[in-house]
Amino acid sequence: MLKAITLSIFLLTYGVSTQTMAQDNPYNRAPNHLEGVASPYLQQHIYNAVDWYPWGQEALQKARDENKPIFLSIGYSTCHWCHVMAHESFDNDQIGAFLNENFISIKVDRERRPDLDEQFMLVTQVVSGNGGWPNSLFLTKEGEPFYAGTYFPPKQFLDLLNQINGLWQEQPDAVKAEGLRIGNVVRTYMTRSAAAQDLTPEAISAAADTLLRSIDPVNGGIGNAPKFPRESNMLFLLDQAERRANPELLTVVTNALDGMIKGGIHDQIGGGFHRYATDAEWQIPHFEKMLYNQALIGRMLVRAYIATNEYRYKRAAMRTFDYVIREMQDSEGGFYSAQDADSLGTNGELEEGPFYVWTSEEIRAVAGGEADFALMALSVTSRGNFEGANIPHLNAFPSEDEVAFYEQLDGVMDVLRTSRLMRPAPHQDQKIVVDWNASMIETLAEASHVFNRPDYYKAAQDAANFITQNMLSDNDLSRVSFEGTTGVIAQLSDYAGLGNAFLSLYDYAPKTSGSAANNVLYLETAQELANQIHERFANEQDENAPFRMTAIPEGLGVNIPLDDSEVPAGNALTLALFDRLAKRTGDPTYARQAALLAAALSGHALSSPASRSATLTIASALSHGEIGPVRYVANGKVKVIANIDRSNGLVTLNIEIAQGWHINANAPLEDYLIPTQLSVAGTQSDPDSYPDPIIKSLGFNNEPLALYEQQVQLVAQLPNLNNNDQGQILLKLQACSDEICLAPEEVIFPLWAN
Repeated sequence: MLKAITLSIFLLTYGVSTQTMAQDNPYNRAPNHLEGVASPYLQQHIYNAVDWYPWGQEALQKARDENKPIFLSIGYSTCHWCHVMAHESFDNDQIGAFLNENFISIKVDRERRPDLDEQFMLVTQVVSGNGGWPNSLFLTKEGEPFYAGTYFPPKQFLDLLNQINGLWQEQPDAVKAEGLRIGNVVRTYMTRSAAAQDLTPEAISAAADTLLRSIDPVNGGIGNAPKFPRESNMLFLLDQAERRANPELLTVVTNALDGMIKGGIHDQIGGGFHRYATDAEWQIPHFEKMLYNQALIGRMLVRAYIATNEYRYKRAAMRTFDYVIREMQDSEGGFYSAQDADSLGTNGELEEGPFYVWTSEEIRAVAGGEADFALMALSVTSRGNFEGANIPHLNAFPSEDEVAFYEQLDGVMDVLRTSRLMRPAPHQDQKIVVDWNASMIETLAEASHVFNRPDYYKAAQDAANFITQNMLSDNDLSRVSFEGTTGVIAQLSDYAGLGNAFLSLYDYAPKTSGSAANNVLYLETAQELANQIHERFANEQDENAPFRMTAIPEGLGVNIPLDDSEVPAGNALTLALFDRLAKRTGDPTYARQAALLAAALSGHALSSPASRSATLTIASALSHGEIGPVRYVANGKVKVIANIDRSNGLVTLNIEIAQGWHINANAPLEDYLIPTQLSVAGTQSDPDSYPDPIIKSLGFNNEPLALYEQQVQLVAQLPNLNNNDQGQILLKLQACSDEICLAPEEVIFPLWAN
């Protein structure tokens, strides 16, 4: 079993909720310099034996003034091994005294400062060949890193502190030279350039194919243990499956989702997904639950459901979103960051997993007459699969009566979840982070349309309103809000992610009173955020270069965010924002900005598709149009929303046409005009199925014309496709105003076989 922390020490030191952490002081120590910082993680360390400072000029200047090296510790509040090292070392009086005498100690919350986290994680990877949290580094007084590692047991850590102090005293020039060498290696990597390459469909397809070499053909997903969801990779493969009509790529994604849905990484009882699995079979999770995983795995599930119509994806998605809204949304609207891996066991110790695991006896005591079904469905045995207990999982999906099976299972799950609420709950990090919230807003807005769940749209809207009212003012955006206090200047991924979130609210806004005004505001706010990106993050020396991660570089210097991490890379999100704005507004400025940024990112993305899948996904949309239920044509003057209802065998296209514009009817009165036509899998819709046109004359033609204006709905029958074939829903139209006609356009929605 993973190392346990005793109940008494942990409760007193770290608290059981964010509301009590800052006040707990079991050793009667004076607070250190972390007091007052709006960070659950830093609050957990206020009364350590170590005299911590937050990152900032005060600590950095103190190191220079006192000629001391810096010990830098980076982690986050729901990190198991961060808790362990804190208990073993940072609350150890001997270690604390040694650090306080010989070092300046700085504590960083990686979720508040991803810029510092990324660059110093690069350092640790350079020095040690691997990385993780807690990330433990030693810097010169000038801030150059000369040694790094992750978790250190207390004896090893104290020995290391003695060795480093000895080197600092005896060989300061050698230490400084090593720090400068490592720092320069990382600085070069963070600002690296790559020659532009053509992002052709063939090049992007080849990049997708390279990911297939790492696919686990047995369990699904990418790589072996530990196994992460790798959402950006999977969303890229799903995008390519639709664009290439490639059933093999679709199967790669659904196999990964199937492995996760069945496995212990999926919280079968409460909904949602843990951060990763410690095994290749998705069975044994690391029990953290992070907001960004729920957002991006949820997005995978929504899009897999669109492609396959498989009920299990819809169910898993809705249970995930219901969990997020129920347990991770603040009463004011923002979404919390995470729930801890650790919880109290029956032995009074804090361990990984007790909140989530079950014995067969516990199931029988709670499930009553459904106990046998629950034990069978959730693969619960007397032997267990985790330290004598069971992590519930499904051995297989039901072969028949799928909906009935899940309805029965969900009834049992509600009973078990209610019982589970009586257990000591894991610590919840109630920090609200903009880019993580933005990702959740995007997913919920899309899900609200696909599943006809207006409550999902409202939850997304509430989160956006929270950010607008509490974290965005006069175009200044804060990255983090915690307990009513905002802090940390927003970074590139926050601005770009939030812009994309507002565009998703714009795309999927329901037709209710006041929605038109909201729509305009969402679009305008996204435009303003895009403008702010240029003002804050552009490279002053090269306007065509990718954007910086932060407006003011700190730590080792400028960092150009290219790699996807918890959410897509900041530059990938920016590329998406520019491209989506171009398609929705028709403003050529955004199209030009998107093209320039895509060129700057192209060589990087094609050289490492595993790390930069989001950029490649967006590059495909840039050149060949978006996928998904909503499309924009005619320079944003025409919006087409698809609703594919497989249970009733119908496809409905709702066409929204801007004021002052129209499209030609299916049977125009002039032979030279392009008719509106809908075909499904090559079959043209019956002429009688089109709505009656409006007959009117316009400025450019005195003859009467047959037109569609404002709102138009087209409905067609869905065909039966064979095997894994992919057909097309094809809409042809031409948009005109009273003065000009635009070129005819096609809107294509892929249609997979059931």
